[in-house]
Amino acid sequence: MDLNTEQIGKGGNRQGMKKICAAFRHYEGPTLLVAITVYVGWTALILHHDQIPWPVIFVFGGILAAWHSSVIHESVHNLNSIPKWLKNIIIFPPLGVWYPYAYYVRAHIIHHRDNNLTHPVRDPESYYLTRVRWRQTGTLVKSLLMINQTFAGRMVIGPFISVYRLVAGNIRKVMSGDNRTIKGLVIHGISLAVLFGFVSGVAGMVWWQYLLLVAYPGLMLGLVRSFCEHGAAINPNHRTAIVESGTFFSLLFLYNNLHVVHHQNPSMRWYDIPSYYRDHREEIHRHNGGYVFSGYGDVIRKTLFTPAFLPVHPSS
Repeated sequence: MDLNTEQIGKGGNRQGMKKICAAFRHYEGPTLLVAITVYVGWTALILHHDQIPWPVIFVFGGILAAWHSSVIHESVHNLNSIPKWLKNIIIFPPLGVWYPYAYYVRAHIIHHRDNNLTHPVRDPESYYLTRVRWRQTGTLVKSLLMINQTFAGRMVIGPFISVYRLVAGNIRKVMSGDNRTIKGLVIHGISLAVLFGFVSGVAGMVWWQYLLLVAYPGLMLGLVRSFCEHGAAINPNHRTAIVESGTFFSLLFLYNNLHVVHHQNPSMRWYDIPSYYRDHREEIHRHNGGYVFSGYGDVIRKTLFTPAFLPVHPSS
């Protein structure tokens, strides 16, 4: 083989690898790898739960449930280049227990109307209250809501407040005859029956242990990401934060810590966000008015026992 032939062969190999990599990314390969890792790890953890110390289950169960919720979030915006049956398999088991998928999709799509971000009525993911609602709230509940605006409070009582808000909202929709909500709850009930059929019926893990050791810490970790994710501001571009975290949290949250990029480009796949952020970092910082944290350690230092914001929305 002469030199030119060898160079052509190497060039052809490189082009072939580029095509394979491009196809892998186009057909959601990185997301599928995360989903496989989550399900394999979760299955092993649940099947062998009686041989594992509960603090280990609490840590790794929470990580896997939170990672799965990141995949669920990705499915709202992407996973359109794979067969629908495969997407349904990925999103069907509610490892985190709490959120019906149909409810989450509806609320999250509304949340992405950036002009309404943080508004206590028009943004279903807002933690703000209107001034009228605040005045009508009792002293104990006001105290709890203030505690919930600290990082420590969000980790301890935040999961209970989130579940209460979810349940209360669904009850209101059911009572009003919202058929979409009713259908979503029925599907969620079926998926929970399948989940606990495996967890308790096959693996022998008591249901309350699963809630305490997997679902609860999973929701806690999800609240780490969302804690300072949005804040009220006159300019809608300044309402979404950036947390320049390390590898662990970035992968756990599938780069949603760079949240302003996601709101600028909701259909951008998570594995394309880091390079885009690196290439446009200064421009993005100007866009969101410098609402930037140097990591979740920075978030904790600033808000551990200090409210990140007051519960009353400033423009309500």
